[in-house]
Amino acid sequence: MEALGAVLSCPVCMELFSPPVLLLSCSHNFCKQCLELILVCQNCTHGNGQFCCPVCRKVIYLRGRGTNGLQRNILAENILEKFKEELDMLHTKEQNQLAQTCEKHGESVNLMCLSDEEPICGICKLFGDHKSHPVAKISDAYAERKVSFAKDIQLVLQKSESTAQAVQDTKKLIRELSTSATDTLAMITTIGDSLLRAIKCRIATLKRQLESEHSSKLEKLQLVARELEAPQQLYQQMKMLLQHHADTVQFLHEHKRLKREMVRLMEGSMSPQIPIKDTISIRRYFEELIRGIDITAFVPPETDQVLANAAGLREAWQAGCATQGCLSQQVLEDILCKAASGSVPKPNEEAKLPGNPSHSSSPSSTSMSLAQGSEVGSRESTV
Repeated sequence: MEALGAVLSCPVCMELFSPPVLLLSCSHNFCKQCLELILVCQNCTHGNGQFCCPVCRKVIYLRGRGTNGLQRNILAENILEKFKEELDMLHTKEQNQLAQTCEKHGESVNLMCLSDEEPICGICKLFGDHKSHPVAKISDAYAERKVSFAKDIQLVLQKSESTAQAVQDTKKLIRELSTSATDTLAMITTIGDSLLRAIKCRIATLKRQLESEHSSKLEKLQLVARELEAPQQLYQQMKMLLQHHADTVQFLHEHKRLKREMVRLMEGSMSPQIPIKDTISIRRYFEELIRGIDITAFVPPETDQVLANAAGLREAWQAGCATQGCLSQQVLEDILCKAASGSVPKPNEEAKLPGNPSHSSSPSSTSMSLAQGSEVGSRESTV
């Protein structure tokens, strides 16, 4: 085998031929890839070039087709294939022989230890760990266990056949589960994106409405403010003219203009009334924002305790403020709105609440409570 392997080896790489195997006119064989390397080393890159055989140095002509024009040695390739098969068989046989040799003693394994169910050699039985164990010939043990193993295979086959339908049903359930998960994910993505777009559109609409309402009300208030400030501005202009006019002519010119302004101001209607409170209703925008949405599903769990504390606060407040006016109720609404947003005062801070009757004896706390109540009363109650 070694001599045949040497014949089937490439003289360039010194390994077994790698097909395709090319035959030169000098009868020497080479791997195609090794021959291409030889051409590169000899600067023979043209299709009509020539090179020397690495073995006998004979000049070989490519004749216009490069290495593709050289003869392929099919016989050598067939022999090489058979040779590799024989090598694989020899390797397998050697492995089997090694497997049938005792690892401790290097002797052939020819006995079967019935206690340990392990193949052993004669030395293992005479002098080794299995000295006192019952043994049997390995051929007898092999025949017996082969029959038993065949029966075991039949039992496993019957078990497999009995569970075949269950396996098919389980695989079907797995496919259905994967399909339903994919469909559900697609639904969540589609509907979720649609809801997000709708909410974003609603938010944009409410922002536009808020901007429009704010601009309209601000314009009205600014107009009233200008009308209310007109007498004060006219007074300042008249005072500056009287005290700081440059000459007689300038005074008379300005006097005429200011006189007309004064007559128009005095002949006009009564001074405009201070507009009533006209703030923007947070409640209305909040209700419009969450319209059709269960907002409680988005509230953190700790908010439930906050709202429960707020309910107790309402009862205690109403019990203590039964004799007070609407100011206390408005302050309470403001506190409850803060409670809904998670900023309710802690129980030990109840003494600091504005207008709490149980702490009205202190003059400083009373005045502070009235000031805070007036400030809260100037804001509209929110949700």
